[in-house]
Amino acid sequence: MKILFRTIASDLRIHAKGNVVRIILCFLFNMSFRFLLNYRIGHYLHQRRNILNNLLIMWLKKKQLKSYASDISYEAILGKSVRFPHPTGIVIGVGAVIEDNVKIWQNVTLGSDGQLGKKYPTIKINVKIYSNAQIIGGVTIGENAIIGASSVVIKDVPPNKTVVGIPAKIIN
Repeated sequence: MKILFRTIASDLRIHAKGNVVRIILCFLFNMSFRFLLNYRIGHYLHQRRNILNNLLIMWLKKKQLKSYASDISYEAILGKSVRFPHPTGIVIGVGAVIEDNVKIWQNVTLGSDGQLGKKYPTIKINVKIYSNAQIIGGVTIGENAIIGASSVVIKDVPPNKTVVGIPAKIIN
């Protein structure tokens, strides 16, 4: 429970920058923070499953789908200070791992390639993933990489590189 509150407090510090009035407004009106809060609570409950928790998880998932038109698996791992500037249409699969300081814009998909073993992407720290990008399969996106809008990433991306296109190619 302490870990859950610590991560929520960390998310609040990032979104509200410590100001008490902004913290209250963040709880009430910041869609990005509420979306992340939904995931954090669902992930916490998913790790401690029982009948009551399963009912709460179903309610949270329904709220996530209805309010944000997004589907983040509670089994996925999101690091600290992950940001969703526009949390609409985001799909993150079961085995995806997202490290710290990652920004993900709307309509991004992090999913399996459907092969046996169902491998999911790993996103390293300080990555930016822009609108409508698709990251498919067991790829690794290196630190400080940028994934351009509407890109389809099916191969690993080295650190400090920008990729765009279908399929994604490294640009300077």
